[in-house]
Amino acid sequence: MKKYLLLTILFITLFSHSASAISPEFLEEKYLPKFEEIERKAILQLNSLIDEAFVEYQNKKEKGEITLPLLFNYIERGKKLEDDVEIEFQSLLTQVKAEIKANDLPEDLTYPYEKYYIKSKRNNKLKILKNITLEGHKITF
Repeated sequence: MKKYLLLTILFITLFSHSASAISPEFLEEKYLPKFEEIERKAILQLNSLIDEAFVEYQNKKEKGEITLPLLFNYIERGKKLEDDVEIEFQSLLTQVKAEIKANDLPEDLTYPYEKYYIKSKRNNKLKILKNITLEGHKITF
């Protein structure tokens, strides 16, 4: 009888936790590097776009050509980059939300990712606006 009771307790202990074995810490370890990679790639692409715009601006300025159309071109390309990053971020966030829901974890576990993303996006825009008018393309993120 003791053996049966011990096996029952062991079985319940092992298999009752299998459905909710994923912890918030596990999710952070799994997804935080992916969110950081999205940000890293976006910053590299943004820096490349800024460098390209600056070189093109300098070339047109030296030739005495009109530079204003460059502004619209690079604003459009920057917006496309922002949209692409947004799609990538939202796709990953959807995966996190699905895993959270599947494991009966609190939905608010995604809030720090969303908050960080919005803050990072806002800060990068402010850096661009501040530096583009002051010191050319020397913007570091």
